[in-house]
Amino acid sequence: MALVIAGDIEKVGRLYEKYKGHLYAYFFKLTCGDRQASEDLVHTVFYRVIKYRSGFKGKGSFVKWLFRIAHNAGIDHIRKIKNMNNYNTEVYATKDTITERDKLEKNEELAILQDAMCRLKPHDRELLVLGKIKCLKYREIADILNISESNVKIRIFRALKTLKDIYRKLEITRYEKARS
Repeated sequence: MALVIAGDIEKVGRLYEKYKGHLYAYFFKLTCGDRQASEDLVHTVFYRVIKYRSGFKGKGSFVKWLFRIAHNAGIDHIRKIKNMNNYNTEVYATKDTITERDKLEKNEELAILQDAMCRLKPHDRELLVLGKIKCLKYREIADILNISESNVKIRIFRALKTLKDIYRKLEITRYEKARS
């Protein structure tokens, strides 16, 4: 990043190759599986890395700075969707055609979890993606979201509780449909 700050913009390519997968996975979960939006958001992040490169002072973690940019890009994306009154997002899920009972049950559980994650409010979904999927520390999440560490803990606890409630309701609904 020091070379990029110094003006060697081509070095962003190395950063892109190193972090594009992590950012894509983050945005994929955040957008409930919207592949195109996830790819666009990754590109937006690296555009902003170039544009705001002087904002990284080398104090603290580059990853934290990068995910702060990603967080802001995600917020912009959500606002754009709300402004367009487009609340429909497609979830792309691959389904195994293997007929083994355990694998089918596992796929069903994952599908319910994916559906439950998509039903969370965007800020709750983001907290869970950062904390439980990207495995960032509470302090890092607090810095990214510009809130206190204790607030992060409380919000993640509440988001997990909400996710659990949604998951149970979806599980019951699917079970009742399967029985009828």
